[in-house]
Amino acid sequence: MTTDTTTAESLSEMEFEEVAAAVDQIRDRVRHSDPETQRLLDEAIETLTEFNKRGLITLVQMLRDDARGGEILYEAVDTPEVMALFVSHGLIRTDRTLDVLRVIEGIRPYLVTSSVELEVDRVEGDVAYVRFGTGCSAPSQETKDEIMGVIRQRVPGLADVREVVEGTFIGLDTIRVGAPDA
Repeated sequence: MTTDTTTAESLSEMEFEEVAAAVDQIRDRVRHSDPETQRLLDEAIETLTEFNKRGLITLVQMLRDDARGGEILYEAVDTPEVMALFVSHGLIRTDRTLDVLRVIEGIRPYLVTSSVELEVDRVEGDVAYVRFGTGCSAPSQETKDEIMGVIRQRVPGLADVREVVEGTFIGLDTIRVGAPDA
């Protein structure tokens, strides 16, 4: 489904992951628009986010004040939709490694269909280190850059994504010219 045909009716019928993808598509489309349109979108998102955040904070406080509400709140946070909502509004902080892994799981279908092998080596501060498959199935540098850009874009506070490349070092003293020793 394209965002051109996305309506309130069709949004309500979509799965959570599809709605999240639709949001990303809209943001990507607007990024290629004129600066005024981009500014208006950013302003609208900031205003709506603050509006929703205030309502969520009130709701969470009310739930925490009631023993039954606390149980419901903890149960609700186990669902991806509620967790994503709370994380996106800064109500729950997550470890960046977990954030990077979530993004990779979100793009896993693309990776699989493109035969791209990718794993997270580590996350240090605001930098994620990833490894791509090697050999015949190694993706092009353009594909690597695109994937690393998506990770950087979708993980809040992440400054950079770097590829870990395991080079093979062959010492000069191991290279011999001539027939092998018997």
